[in-house]
Amino acid sequence: MSNALGDFLRARRTDARLQGDQPRGGERRRTTGLRREEVAAAAGISVDYYTRLEQGREAHPSDAVLEALATSLRLDTDAREHLFRLRGPHPATTRASRRVAAADRAFAERMQALVDAVRPNPAYVLDRLSTVVAANPEGLALHEGLADLPPAQRNTCRSLLLDPRARQTFVEWEDLARGAVAHLRAANVDDLEDPQLVALVDELRARSPLFETWWSGHLVQRRRGDVTHIRAADGTASARRYEILHLPEDGVRVTLWLPAD
Repeated sequence: MSNALGDFLRARRTDARLQGDQPRGGERRRTTGLRREEVAAAAGISVDYYTRLEQGREAHPSDAVLEALATSLRLDTDAREHLFRLRGPHPATTRASRRVAAADRAFAERMQALVDAVRPNPAYVLDRLSTVVAANPEGLALHEGLADLPPAQRNTCRSLLLDPRARQTFVEWEDLARGAVAHLRAANVDDLEDPQLVALVDELRARSPLFETWWSGHLVQRRRGDVTHIRAADGTASARRYEILHLPEDGVRVTLWLPAD
């Protein structure tokens, strides 16, 4: 039985960036992150109740409890929202709705017209699994080799993690790759047991140690615009700004790459 809420709490509680009380006498603290007792005390709940949450024996904490846990675990806005959504996902509903738009030919044609209209700026539309729904040639060219794949296999998360050419193209590759993994979890919080997601995660876990580390750490971050650097074939790097437009009802996001200035 899935215990997504408990797994998330445990991963965040044991995050090495969280510092608990140090033992007296100069002894080294044995626990990474926070102990259950420390989280429970900070959240104002019993250790037994918190333990039941982590073990999946209590799945419906109140808003007040989740707010207190989010504060004690020092969650940012995205992780806090993720925590609340883990309490009450509706897989059957979200699984059906997320695939309607991306699989609809008319919708894909509309998205293709959109990305073509912004040429020569690179642009692409990705679904919740980071698979390309539509892209202009410049957008595909950013992820070298993507255009050579069948449409169903054009996945930017897979490309970033598994294609060594991505490390050469994107100067801040690690930040982008980590962000892609964090967004993959955030975008699929309503159904982390979706077979297509599970298949992608299993593949990336088997082939990328970094993905395994980041995914197991329950990183959560909704993709937003930023400035990064793209390295050309001659080795020169230029700053580019990307903007991300989320279309939640359609289950996709649009990424537009623009000049940084």
